[in-house]
Amino acid sequence: MGLWLAEAFGIAGEEADAYAKEVVIADLEEPGIEDVVRKVMADIERHGVDISDAQIRAKIDELDDVAFDQVCDEEGIEH
Repeated sequence: MGLWLAEAFGIAGEEADAYAKEVVIADLEEPGIEDVVRKVMADIERHGVDISDAQIRAKIDELDDVAFDQVCDEEGIEH
């Protein structure tokens, strides 16, 4: 999510990696995704990028599926 948004914000390289880590850390604040949604929506507004709350939630769902598949593949678990 963080790297996807960094690209939308025009951020690259180490700065993009640092931003991605900020997004991960935001996810540790409380259970669920609302902490991440609040953080990234504030960042989106600050950068003036046209990405909606619905788009963020859809991207989180998409990336959750990708992460699940990656973990299953790494652990040799059929899914």
